[in-house]
Amino acid sequence: MSATKVKDVTSAEYFFSEIYKNTKMGADSIINLLPHVREDALRSIMTMQLDGYEKYAADAARALTERGVKPKEENLATRLFARMGMAVHTMMDSTTSHIAEMMVEGSNMGITDMTKLLNDHAGDTACDAAVRLAREVVHFEEHNLEMLKRFL
Repeated sequence: MSATKVKDVTSAEYFFSEIYKNTKMGADSIINLLPHVREDALRSIMTMQLDGYEKYAADAARALTERGVKPKEENLATRLFARMGMAVHTMMDSTTSHIAEMMVEGSNMGITDMTKLLNDHAGDTACDAAVRLAREVVHFEEHNLEMLKRFL
């Protein structure tokens, strides 16, 4: 395999790995927040978002598996820190507005991470499918923001 081909595969794997981690973190966050949601409309939106995150994570996992790579979530410390942070925030304030604000912050982080990934690899044609999926995740996150604004 040529050096260029190895770089392309590695770059695609990196893209899909980052997409997987990002979307799994989004799904985990919603799962942790849903028990605190009292408003049905917000619960409905968050459930739809959870479905989206799980779909994108499954797409990225499938792409990694096809490349012989096992999908890996964020490390345990990162996941626990995020979970503890959400628990503290919801203990202090579990209003609909505050939960929506936490969701907006998470979507903004997702947009930032995916946009940075795309910008850092601009012109990298390693795997059009990975770039396309990262762009879909950004669009999904932007849509999430629009849906959450009314709850702020």
